[in-house]
Amino acid sequence: MAIHRNITSKGGYHLKHKLKGLKKRKKQGLTRNDEDNNIQQTKKNWEIPRKLLHASIGFLVLYIYPSAEPIQTRNILLIVFVIVSIADLLRFNSVSFNNCYIKALGFLMRESEKYGKINGVVFYLAGCIGVLSIFPKDIAAISILILSWCDTAASIFGRKYGHYTYRYSNGKTLAGTLGAITVGSIAALVFWGGRLRYHKIDVENWIPDKSVLSFPTLCLITGIIGGVSELIDLGGLDDNLVMPLASGSLLWIILVGLGLGGSTK
Repeated sequence: MAIHRNITSKGGYHLKHKLKGLKKRKKQGLTRNDEDNNIQQTKKNWEIPRKLLHASIGFLVLYIYPSAEPIQTRNILLIVFVIVSIADLLRFNSVSFNNCYIKALGFLMRESEKYGKINGVVFYLAGCIGVLSIFPKDIAAISILILSWCDTAASIFGRKYGHYTYRYSNGKTLAGTLGAITVGSIAALVFWGGRLRYHKIDVENWIPDKSVLSFPTLCLITGIIGGVSELIDLGGLDDNLVMPLASGSLLWIILVGLGLGGSTK
C-alpha cells in the first residue's frame, strides 16, 4: 500500500507514465527516435489537430501583417506566454490540475508533453517573441511562417515518406527536409509575392529593383533556410524555439548583413 501511494503521488504520477512508456518501447523493440518517427496511418499518430493549429498561425500572420506592429504583437504574445508557462508549472505540481488540463487541451498535445515535459506551445511562443524582438518586421514575419508551415510540412513528409529516404542521426529524414524546403519556397512566394497587395511598410529588406537576388532566387533561398533550420539540432532544444531564431538569423545575414536585399536602411 505504501508503494502504491508513493507511485500515485505528484512525482510518482509522472514517473509512472514515463516508466509505462519505456516498457512499451522496450516490448516493441523501439528506441525513442523510432517511436517518434513511426509511420502509422492513424489520426492519433498524425496529430491532426496539433498540425492544424500549428499551420493556422502562418495564415494569421499573413492576415495581421499589414497593420500589426511588432512591439504590440510581441507584448500580446508575452502575456500569453506568461499564462501558458504558469499553467505548465501548475501541471507539474498538481496531478488534478494536469488531468483537467489534459481533458481540455490534450488533443493538441503530444503524449510526451502530457506527463513531465514542457508544452510545445511555450517554446512556440518563445520563438515568436524572440524574432519579433530581434529582427525587422518582414524578416520576423517570414520566420514565423517558416516555423508554422515548414515544421508542419517536415513532419508530414517525414512520416509519410521518411522510410524511403536517408535518416539523419537525430532521427529526422531527408524526406522531411525536402518537404520543408518546398513549403518554405512556397511561403516566400506567398509572402514576398504579395508585396503589391499588402507590403506597404516602412522597413523592407528585399527590394526587387535594388536587390541582387531575383524573386525566384529569394524563394529558393528561403526554402533552403526553412529546411536547414528545421534540421538543426541545438542540444535537444525544441524545434519551435530553434526554427524561427535560426531562420531569422540566416535571412538577416543574407538580406541585411551581406546587403543582398537591396535595402539601404
